[in-house]
Amino acid sequence: MRANKIVMLGWLCLFTASVFSQNTETDTVQETKRITFSTIPNTKQKSLEPYYKELKKASFGVQRFSIFEQFAEAYIKKGETDSILKYANLYEKELGNWDKTEEEKNREFAKAHYFMGVGNAFNGLLENSTKWHIKGVQSAKEGNFRAYEYKNKLGLAKAYLAKGDTDKAISILEESLPQFSTEFTKTTNQVLVVLGNAYLKKEDYDQARNYYDEALKMSIDFSDLEMELTVSLEQAKLAEANDDLGKAFTDYEDIRERALKEGYTAIYFEGSLLLGKLYYKEGMYETANIALSFAYINAIDRENLEFQKDALSVQARSYARLEDYKNAYAVITQLFQVVGAKNSKQQKAIIKELEIQYETLEKEKEIVELEEGKLVREAELKRQKTIKNAFLIGFLIILIPVMALLYVYYQKIQAQSELAKKQEEINTQKVESLKQEQELNLIKASIEGQDEERKRIAQELHDSIGGNLAGIKLQFASMEGDSEKLKSLTGQIDETYQLVRDISHTLIPKKFKENAFTQLIKEYIKSISNTGELEVAFHPHPEKEINAIDEKHLMEIYKIIQELMTNTLKHAAASRVDIHLSLIENELSLLFEDNGKGFKTTTSSDGIGFQNIKNRIKELSGILHIDSTLERGTVVSIEIPIKTKES
Repeated sequence: MRANKIVMLGWLCLFTASVFSQNTETDTVQETKRITFSTIPNTKQKSLEPYYKELKKASFGVQRFSIFEQFAEAYIKKGETDSILKYANLYEKELGNWDKTEEEKNREFAKAHYFMGVGNAFNGLLENSTKWHIKGVQSAKEGNFRAYEYKNKLGLAKAYLAKGDTDKAISILEESLPQFSTEFTKTTNQVLVVLGNAYLKKEDYDQARNYYDEALKMSIDFSDLEMELTVSLEQAKLAEANDDLGKAFTDYEDIRERALKEGYTAIYFEGSLLLGKLYYKEGMYETANIALSFAYINAIDRENLEFQKDALSVQARSYARLEDYKNAYAVITQLFQVVGAKNSKQQKAIIKELEIQYETLEKEKEIVELEEGKLVREAELKRQKTIKNAFLIGFLIILIPVMALLYVYYQKIQAQSELAKKQEEINTQKVESLKQEQELNLIKASIEGQDEERKRIAQELHDSIGGNLAGIKLQFASMEGDSEKLKSLTGQIDETYQLVRDISHTLIPKKFKENAFTQLIKEYIKSISNTGELEVAFHPHPEKEINAIDEKHLMEIYKIIQELMTNTLKHAAASRVDIHLSLIENELSLLFEDNGKGFKTTTSSDGIGFQNIKNRIKELSGILHIDSTLERGTVVSIEIPIKTKES
């Protein structure tokens, strides 16, 4: 790699003198200012010096893991691939020897796998990157570590996108956004950028722009300059894709300068590479070669094989355009070396993983051997303890039966006391239940007596008085004569007969004529609530319109509510009942809900009470729904078509 760097520096000397004097101009890109490129030495960063010192004296475990994490994050920003993989491998290796719970280990493994995935992606080893991020997602889930589950899904989507599986990348990220977006805003910002990249690759420029705009807004809101530069770089790519090459050129250069100034070298390298590609696209091949040469040298310093491959690939085509086939051949030769290095790294990564697995197995074997030795020592200690305690056994043999007898006696006294309390509670409950049942029977008997009396009076009016009036009418009709007086008497008898029929057919309890229906219900539930066993709430709406319903329907609804309340008191063991009565667009809805023990609607048979309810609802052309679950109460819903007095 050092030889490649020297060769490239030699080429730079040849082209630098001529590149800024060239007269090549294009319709889109105009050189309005001098564009400069530079290499950035890959030296140990002063800002990281404290971490190098701390790492030397850090104790094994969380302290060292924290330093590995900070190193990896710093080198990701710098784009220094080998350093990322170095600390990720150390992280992974030391975790194999960490004696903690599986959940704690999985949380740290989620981080190590994430850094391994990122490092491999920088080198273009996309299959390795995919594998490590999948492992990272699994470890994060097992360790309940949502932050790194989200990060590893982001890394996995990037790998799929780089491999050309755009739809899979979009699917992963769009499924992840609703789960994690509000909880981890910084990662969400990166997700929005990758989604923009995916849609840009699909040439859905409007959707890509939407995601970039949202990401840029978040970056500015959170004062995240690194993400702001990253998003701006992607927006410049979008401008280039839309053939707005002047904007792309200006944006690439501005972003490079800001990134270099702020120390975000990875963004600077990518901007330089994109600028070189743009020069090539516009036919400015000599300038493109300069830009690509600097990008390649920086990529060599950080052993970023993916950037090296991209730079050399474009540069080879650029030399071919200049008909400089000698240099084109030399660049292609270097390109083959880079591809070979990538394959070599892939093999080394596989071997490294196998070494880690082997070392882990060896460590597990050592642990097993240590545990076996520990078991032997524990057995010896137990034997010695048994001998030492032998003198106590005789005493315990005598003491234990005495203690057992005392304990049994104490338990017996406790059991008798508890049994007496239980029996007293049961007797109290039985008395209350009998009282309640008696009250219900009295209420029901009173209602049934009133109904029977009403039926009897109606029948007497219809059969006796009505029959007599019908006979008198017939006698008048058979009398000879056609006087006005006779006709008048016949008409009055006929009218009286009809009134008796109407009274017998429409006769209802007196209380429905003298009181509003909702008031009757309230009085009824008040009498139930006064027992103290059941809390009942009644919610009529709209009350005035409900009271205007015809009396026949109200009487039937009243009886249905009585029957439902009786069933609840008898069978539900409920402490609360809610009754909702609503009239909406000439449909009366009754919702009766209790918090009792419920029943299985599929296996329970209807009793007399429910059969009466169904018959009454059927007569009113209504619909009945019953929803009940064991230990979760019962809900009865009834819907009846209604015509109010006002309508």
